Amino acid sequence: MSGRAENGAARAVCLVFGAREVDEPDADGASTYCQFEKDWDAQLEQCGRLAGERGYQPAGSCVISVAQPTLPRLLEWADDPGCEVVLVASARILGRIRKTWPDWGQVVERLGAAGARVETVPYEEPSYPGEELTRP
Repeated sequence: MSGRAENGAARAVCLVFGAREVDEPDADGASTYCQFEKDWDAQLEQCGRLAGERGYQPAGSCVISVAQPTLPRLLEWADDPGCEVVLVASARILGRIRKTWPDWGQVVERLGAAGARVETVPYEEPSYPGEELTRP
């Protein structure tokens, strides 16, 4: 299903790092994941902004849980992502994906074989009240 849009623009899908359904505060009350990792709408907004600026044709999104997704499902999606570009909402989130999903290398290989590449949104992540992040 990969292929360019009728106007010749690359099609882009946003890969959402879905943390909101699994986050539990630890004993100190600190969360494992930051608000941006739990804010699917904000991730989609960042990806949509970049897609617009680069002239990509939006082709939907794929929300994958931060809990290691089932490999067959993820690889099946990677074999036919329906796009040429897979957008990840930030470099920090891409780093979390690499650390959290040991099979990420296989996913990238399959995406490449399907004609898609992964791009990271270069914008600064939004800030949330009461949250301080260490910026890369």
